[in-house]
Amino acid sequence: MGVYDRLFVPAPSPCPACGSREDWVIQFHFGDVHLNRFRVGDAIAWSDHAKGSPRSGPFEVPGYPEWCKQCGADDKPFHLVQFDGDVITGHRPATEEDGQRFAW
Repeated sequence: MGVYDRLFVPAPSPCPACGSREDWVIQFHFGDVHLNRFRVGDAIAWSDHAKGSPRSGPFEVPGYPEWCKQCGADDKPFHLVQFDGDVITGHRPATEEDGQRFAW
């Protein structure tokens, strides 16, 4: 996968292994991937080293949740990071149908 960006989101539920409620971190490989830290509502950047290309309108890219920072549990489902143009608008768990749309 190489270098990626990171979307920080509030944990939707406590970690089932340790109960931690720390922010989830969802890695995605789109835009000026340079270990940037984003929140919903932030706009991504573009450069000569960017992955993908600028788009308009709503779309989604695959996201890969990181492990629990407290205990190391790694049982979060794949997610889709949602965009409208260059702005991150949200995220959602990937469905089985999404697995067919993207090369996970």
